[in-house]
Amino acid sequence: MKNSACRIPGFMVLALLLLALHAAAEENEVHFGVLGLFHPQEIVLEPDQNQALSIKPAGEASAPGVILNGEPGKRRLVFHAGMNAVVVNGQSAGSWIVTARNGSKTSFALSVPGKLRRVYRGRLTIEMRNGELVAVVAIELEAAVASIVAAEMSESAPLEALKAQAIVTRSFVMAGARHFDFDFCDTTHCQFLKSPPAAGSRVWSAVEATRGWAIVFHGKPLAALYSSRCGGTTRTLRQAGYDSGADEAGTYPYYAVECPWCRKHPLEWLRYFNAQQKPPVAGNERQRIITDRQWGWGALPGNDFRAQEQNGGWFVEGHNAGHGVGLCQYGAIGMAAEGARYRAILAHYYPNTSLMKIA
Repeated sequence: MKNSACRIPGFMVLALLLLALHAAAEENEVHFGVLGLFHPQEIVLEPDQNQALSIKPAGEASAPGVILNGEPGKRRLVFHAGMNAVVVNGQSAGSWIVTARNGSKTSFALSVPGKLRRVYRGRLTIEMRNGELVAVVAIELEAAVASIVAAEMSESAPLEALKAQAIVTRSFVMAGARHFDFDFCDTTHCQFLKSPPAAGSRVWSAVEATRGWAIVFHGKPLAALYSSRCGGTTRTLRQAGYDSGADEAGTYPYYAVECPWCRKHPLEWLRYFNAQQKPPVAGNERQRIITDRQWGWGALPGNDFRAQEQNGGWFVEGHNAGHGVGLCQYGAIGMAAEGARYRAILAHYYPNTSLMKIA
């Protein structure tokens, strides 16, 4: 005799399956706060490749909202910072949700007028916070990894170097969020984020070839640090002035390792500052970042430098780019050019770690 109480109608099975798939998709999403560097009062939204966009007040699924579909007069929408809400087409709401018409992820372009325009693929939320607009994009994990790799390494880099960068990036993201209201920002504080690369590009190939793989230390994904050019030897956290902030990198000690490629191809840069602009202490990354924020990004490309007082000012001669901790991107490209595979590259720059497929 069949137990009819155990039978579930087919439509309910389908609904439960769809809910499970939706939950699984959300678990693999990363939430990026974007464009926050500009503290925007206005953000312009445009469809990408004429895809229709649905814009609705958050929590009001039945509200008519606004549809952008690329038709004349419907190609852009401007979000304005109001007194206590976000204003769109004369309508005010605490926050707005942007999706495809069926509620799924979609491609769209965001821009801060006169500053930056960038394409994203995901679901967008725009809200008011502390008197400015805050845009948060929910991006599928591997798409986020590809967007970061595209921002961090040239498409022309050797494939094995791109694979190494993909794993380093994925490890950093999998290690956990760095903000309270979203997971990561799109600045150098977290992960620089560009528009997603084209399907079939070398970056996408590297991401797909390493899908799910991460660097682990003591069984957990490592928030792997990396920089542009180490100058010949990578640095420990203490050497980079991070001894008081070691928690940001977990428990991994970060070793100083030789970088033969940087040794063979030394980097030198020169800067001059007037007497009122005394340079920070060499080797201290936190002071270098503060200096760059005050004097302009790139004022001090790296923290390995010598400063000499001359002619009423300071000549600064540097030998690296970035903080020099973890993976040296220039060195990884050089190792790959000489035939090293991505596993060897990662083992060189992150001693005493292992690789694990996590997702």
